[in-house]
Amino acid sequence: MDLSPEAKALFAPNAPTAAFLKALIDAELYVDAIRLLGMALPRREAVWWGCLAARGALPPEPAPADAAALAAAEAWVYRPTEENRRATFAPAEAMNFETACAYAAMAAFWSGGSLAPPEAAVVVPPGDGLTGTACAAAVLIAAAAVPKEAVARQRAALVQALDIANGGSGKMGA
Repeated sequence: MDLSPEAKALFAPNAPTAAFLKALIDAELYVDAIRLLGMALPRREAVWWGCLAARGALPPEPAPADAAALAAAEAWVYRPTEENRRATFAPAEAMNFETACAYAAMAAFWSGGSLAPPEAAVVVPPGDGLTGTACAAAVLIAAAAVPKEAVARQRAALVQALDIANGGSGKMGA
């Protein structure tokens, strides 16, 4: 996981993840806290968090491929089948893997299974950190959608993630 020098200085090897997360939030190192939570949440919950963040940053009339990427990622969250996982790749690719919705979709695609084409005889598993990294990217891109509000959006995203981590839906105010 890529952490800032300030976050690395707060890291204690034997400390619980929750203590490190609290230290990051207390130090207002929100980007690092988002990266940590992307990795710490179970994959399905991480993808859901990425979806919530991406949906919250969508313009009133999103690009059709962005809407398709988000819909595919959400479909995988609701029904995490291999078919739904594979269906997340094409819409993410259509957005050149550059948007919050595309990264939410890639988080789902990288959640398991094989990266090889379905007809391939070889299984190529995704790396362990790919889902968390893509989730964090979705959240950070979504938070940056309104630059003046980026820090407030990062804080709000952390509240969402903590709600999800504690068994909630992450839909704040719902």
